[in-house]
Order: sequence, then structure tokens, then C-alpha cells
Amino acid sequence: QPPFDPNNGHYIIDGTIFLEGQVYANILEAGMPVHLWMGSSFATDLEKRDLRNCNIWKTTALLAKVVKKRPSTDSKEKKVTCHVSYLRTPTDEDETLETDVPSSRIRLVVGSDPLIPGTLEEAHLALMGGRHEIDVSKKPDPEKDKIDDNTGLTGWSTTTIRKTSHHYEQVQERKRQRQHEKELAEYKEKKEKEIQARKMEEAKYANAHDSALGAYDVWSSANAAGGIEGKTRAYKGVDITKETKLSITDTAKSLSKGMGSVAFKKKKIKKKGNARKRSAD
Repeated sequence: QPPFDPNNGHYIIDGTIFLEGQVYANILEAGMPVHLWMGSSFATDLEKRDLRNCNIWKTTALLAKVVKKRPSTDSKEKKVTCHVSYLRTPTDEDETLETDVPSSRIRLVVGSDPLIPGTLEEAHLALMGGRHEIDVSKKPDPEKDKIDDNTGLTGWSTTTIRKTSHHYEQVQERKRQRQHEKELAEYKEKKEKEIQARKMEEAKYANAHDSALGAYDVWSSANAAGGIEGKTRAYKGVDITKETKLSITDTAKSLSKGMGSVAFKKKKIKKKGNARKRSAD
């Protein structure tokens, strides 16, 4: 990218300083009130700056800034577009949304909002990352470079001056606040998921007595779900995990319990009159 030129990217009309979006795209931020060019897309910068065309600019709200790498280029230059919303006419109730608006159609008014730099110098600093270091070091001075016998140090001298702005500090504070809110929301979401998982686990055991598969402790455990502490359950079955000797008689008694004794009727055999006898021989 070409070096920053503080004389380009802004102009003054009737004492109001305007910042051109294609130059100050890096400082655009969601929530800023911006001016949107509603005229021809082929208009030149001079036409946009013309006082007679001020009514072609419309005040809009910047919803989001989209940064994309320029296609078919090997440079690191990025393309900045914006999503904006505005009322097309004063009688409109619903806002009009425009997406992927090029930064060349946008301008900022210096000092018009807390999100926008209040002075041109702050705008320059914001465009350079919020800080600017000026090298003021001079040629070596034998007197200052002379080592003091008492301290073992040389004299003091100013080498660089770091300039920053109140607007930059506010931007950094907003970034920290947004990051904190994001982390807090993620933490709350994580805790909510843990609580829901714990509730589901507790409900699974609390309602275990309603299940016919795994809720009933067949081995008469006092700690089974739904059991009464200190009392065991009476399971009327056979524990196949234990080796027991059970006779057929005992099994028959268990099955016939409460049904009375089991009796078998003898079958009567009728004698036939033409039966052959040995005495007949």
C-alpha cells in the first residue's frame, strides 16, 4: 500500500471536516453514523466534494464492515465493503438495507459521534493504528554520551516521541468490553449445557423405577433406584449367577403355589367282550 499522506482523504466544507471512506476504511466500525453517496457510481471525487451535491448524501447507520482479500492479486491489499441501513423517504416505516456497499460511497463527519474521531489529528492516528512514534534522535553528543563516574550511566536524551489519542483508548476499551462480553456469553452457554446434562442424568436415575429394563434391582439391593433405605426387595426369581441346587419337585411346588394340589386322574380301560382267552383253546 502507498504510504499514508495526511493531506489526502479529507476535505472541509463550511468548517466541517469530512473523511473519505476509501482512505479511512480501516477506522470504520459498526454503529457509526455515516454518509452514503446516492448519486451516480461514476461520479468523481470532485463531484462528491462539491457543495452543490450535498443533498445527494444520505445519513445512514453502519451495520457491519466486511473485509475481503482482493481476488486475482498477490498483494496483501484488502477490499472493504459495508452493510448499511437507512430510511429511503421520511415517511418510510421500514428501513432499507444495502449490503456490500463499497467504501468509496461512504464518508465520515469528524466529531459527529463518539465512535468517530473528534479531530483530524485523531483520525490520522487512528488510521495509523492509534499510535505514532516520531524519531527525534540527533547526532551523538560527546557531552551526553560521557559516562558519569558516580552512576556509571550516560546522560539522558530523547530519542522517540509516542503519540496516541483519547479516541484510540476508547476504541481499545470497546474491544476489551466486546471480548469480555463474548467470553461471558460463552461461559454462560457452557454452564447452561452442563446444568442441562446434569438434570438429564438426575432425571434418568430419578425415573428409573418406571423402566422395566434397568430400574429394578433384581438382587434385592437396598440402594436400588426407588428402593427404601434399610429394606431389601423380594425378587421372586432365580439368581443365575449363583450355583444353586434346585430339584424338580421344588420348582413344581413354586409354580403351583396358591393353586391347590395337583392331582392326576387315572384312565379307565374298558374290557371288550370278544377278547380272546387262552382257556378257549
